[in-house]
Amino acid sequence: MDAPVRRFVAVSLVLVGCAMGDSPRVTADAETVVDAETPVDASPDAAPDACISADEICDNADNDCDGQVDEGFVVGDACDGADTDACAEGFVVCGAGGATTCSDTTTSSVEKCNGMDDDCRNGVDDGFAVDQPCTVGVGACARQGVQMCNSAQTGTTCHATAGAPTAELCGNAVDEDCNGVDPSCPPNDLPAGAIDISSGGTFTVDLTAAHDDNYAASTATLDCGDPGGRDAFYTFTLPAEEVVYFDSFGSDFDTVIRVLAGSCSFVPGATKACADDACATTRSQGAIDLPAGTYCLVIDQFSDATTAGAATLTFKRGGRPGLALPQASGTVTGSTTGKANLSIAGCEANSAQHDVGYYFLTCPSRTYAVTASTCTGSAFDTILSLRAGAATTADVACSDDEPGCGTYNAKISGATVAGPNLDWLIVDGFGQTGNGNYSITYSVQ
Repeated sequence: MDAPVRRFVAVSLVLVGCAMGDSPRVTADAETVVDAETPVDASPDAAPDACISADEICDNADNDCDGQVDEGFVVGDACDGADTDACAEGFVVCGAGGATTCSDTTTSSVEKCNGMDDDCRNGVDDGFAVDQPCTVGVGACARQGVQMCNSAQTGTTCHATAGAPTAELCGNAVDEDCNGVDPSCPPNDLPAGAIDISSGGTFTVDLTAAHDDNYAASTATLDCGDPGGRDAFYTFTLPAEEVVYFDSFGSDFDTVIRVLAGSCSFVPGATKACADDACATTRSQGAIDLPAGTYCLVIDQFSDATTAGAATLTFKRGGRPGLALPQASGTVTGSTTGKANLSIAGCEANSAQHDVGYYFLTCPSRTYAVTASTCTGSAFDTILSLRAGAATTADVACSDDEPGCGTYNAKISGATVAGPNLDWLIVDGFGQTGNGNYSITYSVQ
């Protein structure tokens, strides 16, 4: 169609549109639009209902007439919403005003320790020390492992099992009982460190981690029945023959006390005394008359299975030689002739005569009634003294020239002593000739 004809058609269409009340418009390429909905192409080659190009928006339509819908808006791609994690839990969709939005409305995913990347950020179990080396237990119980997620998924725990503690041994730089400390050894843990107790007293020592030196008795009659457990060493020296007393009643374990000849060493001397299980307890008590010399006293656990170790040793010097009363009651006989004068009776100053001392032991928490008599069987003017502790202490009771008790003889009654202790009955004589044979009938109940 030539140009004059095209102009004619266009003008005609405009006139028709005006007659119908519309306001048609003519585009630059001679396309005439009759109304807002129906474009009319004045070109004879245009397709009916052709697209009018506009800017593409996200509205599920092809706004720019390029045959593609919502191109450039990545609709359908995975996306992360407004939460704090980095997980793409939604998709890009068209929203209000032709813009895009993310369909993810889930709450924030917090990272847990579970072998997964819960928050989709920094990898699996980020923030947890998974697979890092770790240690459980201390000392000899320490074991190596790696960190693993705990059952609550809130943290890690070391995947290892601590070793079992064993009995501690002091001073070896090994923490066997796994309490974080290798304790120092007692100063008298070994023979070379033996503490001098010659002056007597009460001594404490902790054997819990001490060494076990296996001091066994050297004779069958002086065998306390077990080589023992951990032990500690003491030494004492006697300038002359004397009775010594020892007990372990303050200790918190089953004890054994041994007295050995000579200085303390790893090669023990002959056993002079061995005490175990006194006074219906598992503690020890004993006394022995020893000649002048140096001795080693060992306080020991009865068994190497013992775990307690708070030991208390009481050691007393008797102050004189003596003979042990053989039983709780009975009669002992002898002679004071030729014996030393070692005691002066409290009830008779004129008793600087030969004398003989008998010792006996009393148990803790008990009071004993003591009676003694030389009324029969004695050949001289006798005096009796009862003393507690060292034989050089003051009399607990004293008797001389008891009426109705033969000729110038002695009788103690109504006296008491309390334990634990070393106690004495001493027979002495009056004047210049007060010595000879005696007979003492006694009772300690």
